[in-house]
Amino acid sequence: MSERLIRIHVVGARGRMGRALIREVMGSEDLTLTGAIDRSGGPGQGKDAGLIAGMPEAGVAIDDKLSPKAGSVVVDFSLPQATDINISRCVGAGVPLVLGTTGLSDASLAHLEEAATQIPVVFAANYSAGVTMLIHLASVAARALGPEWQSELFELHHKHKRDAPSGTALRVAAAVAGATERDETSFVYERASKDQPRSAKEIGIMALRGGDSVGEHTLMFLGEGERLELTHRARDRAIFAKGALRAARWVADREPGLYDMFDVLGFA
Repeated sequence: MSERLIRIHVVGARGRMGRALIREVMGSEDLTLTGAIDRSGGPGQGKDAGLIAGMPEAGVAIDDKLSPKAGSVVVDFSLPQATDINISRCVGAGVPLVLGTTGLSDASLAHLEEAATQIPVVFAANYSAGVTMLIHLASVAARALGPEWQSELFELHHKHKRDAPSGTALRVAAAVAGATERDETSFVYERASKDQPRSAKEIGIMALRGGDSVGEHTLMFLGEGERLELTHRARDRAIFAKGALRAARWVADREPGLYDMFDVLGFA
């Protein structure tokens, strides 16, 4: 795909991720912005997408309808209520979809799976290449070290984040559990009320909130006389846009199927 420009349609263009995606596309040498879509009625509708993102004019106005053309890739970080119609428009146009919208209903997930029989789709809750690597390494390390090593995980996010622990922390813990024949019933979120020693099957998860941290996750494997730590620190939200566009480059010429960032990085 490096021999030609890949045309990108950004859905959710006025949002924080949408603006980051537009900036990354405009700053790249192999991508070109051909569509910027957001819900109707909001500020900035009809204005130049580049200016909305704090960049020079892109020559693309923010529209309220996704109309992708063949040969392009749709990158959607919008709202769950818009997902089904966006999926249908991608299928109708026969174009790949990179979807980062979370909180999808079971019906929307089923729709996505059906769509993936007709178009290539990358669907992930976290598009950071580093986070994807952390999850992969968590599984590899847990399987290699064995059950005699205890697993503890802590994560830090900014003071405004509502969910705790983070979805990424739960995915890391799930990778450890899956590699050691455990499940989410082994997750322990607090110990103050237990008044008992740590059990062998526990996977401890601690959530910290404060300041402006984009996100930090540290997984510790604790053995007798030694400790292994795997840490990922996100310092700029642009990493998620970079990862999503890496997925867009990868999926542009794939066969229909439902993929994730493990496929993009070559782990699957």
